[in-house]
Amino acid sequence: MSIYKAAPLTAALILFSSATVPVLAQEAVLPAGVEAMLRKAAGRDGAALDLAESLARDAFPDQGEAIATLAGSLRKDRAEAERAQKRRAAANVFAGWSGDAEAGGALSTGNSDDKTLSLRIDLVKETVKWRHQVTAGADFQRADGENSKERFEAGYEANYFIDPRFYAAAEMGWERDVFAGYRHRLTETVGAGYVVLDGDGRRLSVEGGPGARHSFLADMPGERSVKNEFVFRAAADFSQEISDSTKFAQTAKSLIGANNTTLEATSSLTARINALFSARVAFTVRHETDPPDDRKPTDTLSRATLVYTF
Repeated sequence: MSIYKAAPLTAALILFSSATVPVLAQEAVLPAGVEAMLRKAAGRDGAALDLAESLARDAFPDQGEAIATLAGSLRKDRAEAERAQKRRAAANVFAGWSGDAEAGGALSTGNSDDKTLSLRIDLVKETVKWRHQVTAGADFQRADGENSKERFEAGYEANYFIDPRFYAAAEMGWERDVFAGYRHRLTETVGAGYVVLDGDGRRLSVEGGPGARHSFLADMPGERSVKNEFVFRAAADFSQEISDSTKFAQTAKSLIGANNTTLEATSSLTARINALFSARVAFTVRHETDPPDDRKPTDTLSRATLVYTF
C-alpha cells in the first residue's frame, strides 16, 4: 500500500481515537468516594450494595452507566466468592457454620424470689445445593422456691435447593415441657418449600409437608403414656430490614393432626449494638387445640436477650 493510500486510513484512526478516548475515560472515572462506597457496601451484603448503587445513581445521574457497571462487577465477584465458600463448606462437615447465640435472665429477691433464664442458639450452614439449620433453646423459671416453667427444645432441618427458590425440606424436632403435659415430643416431617420474596431487605419463605408426631405424656392418671399421630406441617418465615441496624422477623408454624393441632408464632425485633452483639425482644405464643387434661391450651413467652453473632 502506498503512503498516499494509507494516509486517509491513518487519519481516520487518529480522529476516532481522539473522539472516543476522552469519553471512555470520562465514563470509567467515578466521582471521589463513590467507588469506595460501593466496594464497602459490597463487602456487607447484597441489600447494602443495592442501596449504595441507588444513592450513587441519584446523586450522579450522568455517571449512571459507570456506576451500574462497577456495581454489576462487584455483584459478580461477590457471587463467585460465595460459591467458593459454599464449596469449601461442603468439603468439611465442621466448616461454614454461622449463627446467633442469645441469653437473657432476670432475678428478683426480697418479698418475692423469682429467677428467669432464657438461652437459645441458631446455626446455619449453606453449600451450593444444601442448607442445614440447627436450633436449640431452653426457658427456665423458678418462683418462690418452686419451678414454674421448664421448656427445652431442639431441631434440625435440611433443605435441598432444586433452584434458587424451590427446595425440598426435611425436619426433625424434639421438645420437653412438663408444665404443658409433655415429657418428650418428637416430630419428623418432609415436604417442600418456596422462597416467595428475596430482595430489598425482605425475605419470605413458606414450607409444607406430611409427617408424624410422638407425644410422651407426663404422668397422668387415666391417660395413655404415648400418643402417635400423623400430622401435616405448614410454616412461614418472614424477615424485614427496617434500617441498617434493625431487623423484624416473624415465624409461624402449625402441626395439624387428627387429634391435636399445634400452632406457634414468634415475633422478634433485633437491634444491632456493634459488629458482634445485638439486643433482641421476642414474643412467642403457642396453642394446642387438645392439650392434656388440666392444661391450658395457650402459653405465651416474652424474652429480652443479648445476641452474639458469629
